[in-house]
Amino acid sequence: MPELMDGAIFFGFFAAGFSWVLAKRSGERRRLPFWGSVVIGVLAAYIGPPVFGMAQDVWRTVPGLREITGGAVILGLWAWFVAITLFERKGQPRRVPIWAGVVIAMITALVLPPLMDRVTGSYQNASLRSDVNGCVRWTVDDGTLRQATNICDYPVTVGLCMPGEKNPAPCDQSSTLTPGAMARFDSGGARQSSLPSSPDGFTMVACRPPHRPSRTLSVMGRGYGGVCLPEG
Repeated sequence: MPELMDGAIFFGFFAAGFSWVLAKRSGERRRLPFWGSVVIGVLAAYIGPPVFGMAQDVWRTVPGLREITGGAVILGLWAWFVAITLFERKGQPRRVPIWAGVVIAMITALVLPPLMDRVTGSYQNASLRSDVNGCVRWTVDDGTLRQATNICDYPVTVGLCMPGEKNPAPCDQSSTLTPGAMARFDSGGARQSSLPSSPDGFTMVACRPPHRPSRTLSVMGRGYGGVCLPEG
């Protein structure tokens, strides 16, 4: 069987739960058995992430939608799911219509991420942009120097963040590279961030302009990973 992509578990649980809720109408016999919801969840786990990735590419071309990240969409979906399930009672008419849940989801996706950023003082996961690390080939140059080459057919902004630098500040060492261009970065003798040997080492990341390279703590609270901040 093919490997599951990032976010597959979320898509599986969401699709299974949504089909289970949608298949039940007040006063009627459930039209979808439990095993049917499980099958839908498994299929969504495999199909959801690649379809979601294609949808992201489409909405990034639409003015007003390009700044909505995948993380913001997931927040909106959770808000929608909670809204259409939390207030429902068995055997009673639906209290929150589907369209109202959609409105709640859109407001959540648009408003909650910047609000979280403002409250915490740093960009949270829902505001971070996708990296394009696959566009950069890194090589060790001379001693502490590392060379980055853009191997994609569009410009990328490459950054090397040193210990002490972190979100919401961009990397001090960053450079926008045209296709085929190269840039050198100095690690200053520091080791690359890794667990458990060097949690506070340097990080490297590549972003699509105007997104800016930075780094942030891992979800475990130890070690750093490169991230792309929104346009500042």
